[in-house]
Amino acid sequence: MKTIIKKDGDGYLAQVEGHQNLFAFAYSEKEAIMELKNVVEMMMDYHLEQVNNERIIKNELTHAVEEYAVQV
Repeated sequence: MKTIIKKDGDGYLAQVEGHQNLFAFAYSEKEAIMELKNVVEMMMDYHLEQVNNERIIKNELTHAVEEYAVQV
């Protein structure tokens, strides 16, 4: 993973190379990195929430399949 920091107008843009949605702007390089860390944490929280929702759906479907299974 490579973090790129470049001057952008009155501040700095920090971004993770190859990940178009992982970027942050701030008025100093240090603040841009801190904001980028926050962006990454928010993205992780979002993806973890999605995984949790999918796990719940999978468990509900597993239960439904068990209800309809033919007992031999």
